[in-house]
Amino acid sequence: MSAETFLLRFVDGEPADLDVERFRREVEPYVVAGAPELGEVLLRAADGGTAELFVRGGGADGPTSLTAMHLSRGAVLDVLARLADALGAVVLPVGGAALLFHEDQRNHLPELLREAALVVPPTGAAVSEAIARS
Repeated sequence: MSAETFLLRFVDGEPADLDVERFRREVEPYVVAGAPELGEVLLRAADGGTAELFVRGGGADGPTSLTAMHLSRGAVLDVLARLADALGAVVLPVGGAALLFHEDQRNHLPELLREAALVVPPTGAAVSEAIARS
């Protein structure tokens, strides 16, 4: 899975800020390079899988979002799914349907994303399978 994948939180159809402090706390145990306080990190999961995460936006730059790149398969997808769930974010794979972890997130999506959105459990396996299907 090398394509960019975005984690965004929506409120009333509009992008909303992610909790950057919660992001830092959630990823800290997996950081092997970079600095969570700077918003760019390389994560490594227990099985050796990795992902690069970049925090973008915030303040005058618009709502905060996360971009995940160079995602390995396996446990790092579990880390990503748990992170998105903890942040109240949806997973937006490039070219795929929005992945929700809770049905009540659907009403907050922009109208264009609502119908095709898929509700999946917050696990790496479920995220991987949903991306492959969409």
